[in-house]
Amino acid sequence: MAEKRDMLDDLIDIQRDWEKVSNPLGDIADSLVDPDKAHVFNPADYKGRPRTNSVYCIRVASGDERSCRRCLDVCPVDAIDINVKTVKINDSCRECGLCLSACPTEAFQLPKLMSKQLYDKVARIASTYEQCYVTCTRALGRYPKDNEVVLPCVGVFTPELWFSLLVDYDNISVYLPLGICDRCQTTTGEERYADAISQGEEWSGFSVGLEVDEADLNHEQSRAYKRGQFVNNMARAGQRMLMAGSPTLLGAKAVADRIKRHTQRVNEMQRALEDAVGSKTSQNRKHILTQSRKLMLSTVQDSPVLANVFRLKAPVCDTTLCSMCGDCVRACPLHACDLDAGGHFSVQPTYCVNCGACVRVCVDGALEMEPVDPADLVVPDPNAAKYAEQRAMVQKAKAEGREKLKRSLDMLERLVQTDEDQR
Repeated sequence: MAEKRDMLDDLIDIQRDWEKVSNPLGDIADSLVDPDKAHVFNPADYKGRPRTNSVYCIRVASGDERSCRRCLDVCPVDAIDINVKTVKINDSCRECGLCLSACPTEAFQLPKLMSKQLYDKVARIASTYEQCYVTCTRALGRYPKDNEVVLPCVGVFTPELWFSLLVDYDNISVYLPLGICDRCQTTTGEERYADAISQGEEWSGFSVGLEVDEADLNHEQSRAYKRGQFVNNMARAGQRMLMAGSPTLLGAKAVADRIKRHTQRVNEMQRALEDAVGSKTSQNRKHILTQSRKLMLSTVQDSPVLANVFRLKAPVCDTTLCSMCGDCVRACPLHACDLDAGGHFSVQPTYCVNCGACVRVCVDGALEMEPVDPADLVVPDPNAAKYAEQRAMVQKAKAEGREKLKRSLDMLERLVQTDEDQR
C-alpha cells in the first residue's frame, strides 16, 4: 500500500523541479560526453582471480584429502589444485568467485568480493533506493544503475551474508532473466546461489525478491531517503531550503554513518568475543573469525532470538578414546579447537565453521560432530545497557524533531495560504 503524500513530498518535488530548471540540459549533456570517456560495460571489471592463502586451507592444514573439497566441487572448470602445502589457481580460472563463497575458512580472497565489502555495498544501496538488485554480468549486459550490484555470479554471496542482509533490509531482490543460467558456462553457479539464498531465508525468516524482466526494475530513490535528504538540507540551509545545495551528499553521509555504525558493531562483537573466551588457544594460536561468521554473529548478538534458528554442529570428544595426538588441533586452520597440556579437548562454537575436518583426521575415533547449543552463538554484549539508553535518547530526539518539523511545515503552509488569500 502506497504511503500517503503530505506537504513535505510536495516540497521535495518543487526542489527537484527547481534543480531541473537550474540544469536544463540534464541527461542530454551526459549524452554529449566524448564516447571514449563514457562508461562502457566490461564484465571483466566485476571479476578477478582470487588470491589463495594456503594457511587457511582445511586440506593443507589437515593433510587429509577427505577433510574438504568444497572449492574443488564448485569450480566449473577444475582450475584449483591443492597439494600437501599449497593451493593454486590455474590460468583456466573463469574468475566466477564461487570458490570464495564455498570455502568455509576463506582460503580464497578477493577484496571486492569479500563478505563485509559486499554487505556494505548492498546496505548502502538498500538504504538509499526503493529496491536493491543483485545480479550477474551476463544477466545485466550493460553498465549498471546505481542500485544494481553486479557480480561475476550471484553464487558469490554466502548464506551468512544473505542472512545478515535479510535481517537488516527488506528491499533486496535478485535480477536474473529466465533461462540466463541455463546458457551460462559457470555451470555450478545456479545450484550454489539457490542453496545460499535458501539457507539465508531459512535462518532469517525473510525472503529475497526475484525479478526476471528488466522492464520491472525500479530505480527510484526511496521516499524515506528523499525526505531525509530534504530535511537535512533544510536544517542546514535554514530559510534557503529551496535553494540549490547538495542534499544527495547529505543523504549519503547519513547512509555512510549507518555503514560505519555496522562496522563498529562487528568490531565490538569481535572484541567482546575475545574478552569472553580469550583470543588465543592454550598453545598460543590466535582464534580466527571469517568475515561471514563475523556478520552472522554480530546479527545474532543484536537479535539473540535469531540464534534459535541455527542448527550447527561442533566436535565433542570422548576422552576415553583420545590419545592426545593433537591431529585435530592441527587440522583446524581457524584454531577453534584446543587441546591443553592436561589432555582436555575443547572447541569454541563461535569460531568453529562446522567443517568436520578434526573428526576426519582423528584416527582414534574420539571426536564426533554434535549440535551446538544456539545460546553459545550469542556473544555477551558488555555495552548492551549503554546502547539501550542511547537508543531511547535517539528515539526521543527523533520524536521531538518530527514535532518541530511538523510545526515548521504548518507555519509555512499558513504563510503560503495567507499570501494566496492576499492575492
